Amino acid sequence: MKEAIAGTDSKKRSLDLVEREVRERLEKWVAGTPYRFNPETSIVDTIIRGIAIRKIKAGDEYCPCRVLTGDVKKDARVVCPCVFSRAEIENDGICLCHLFVGPNYKG
Repeated sequence: MKEAIAGTDSKKRSLDLVEREVRERLEKWVAGTPYRFNPETSIVDTIIRGIAIRKIKAGDEYCPCRVLTGDVKKDARVVCPCVFSRAEIENDGICLCHLFVGPNYKG
């Protein structure tokens, strides 16, 4: 999938840049919550890449684990962190994507 998205070196640099921007924004968000990134860094890297790809393809930082409807208002609910993530973390200790975990998450 990486090659299909990246294509040329300039496109890859663009994906890498968007990926860094997504990570930085989410790091700031996590810092202001009781949550943290999943300790499994490969999962975090994969999900952040998926969010970056969605930003490039769909125009916003949509959760890669949710289906987009094409309805701007409905899709706004799945911009990461999506509106469902807090309840998922509170109930399950981890969000659907496995990107964010609660303070008591053991893995």
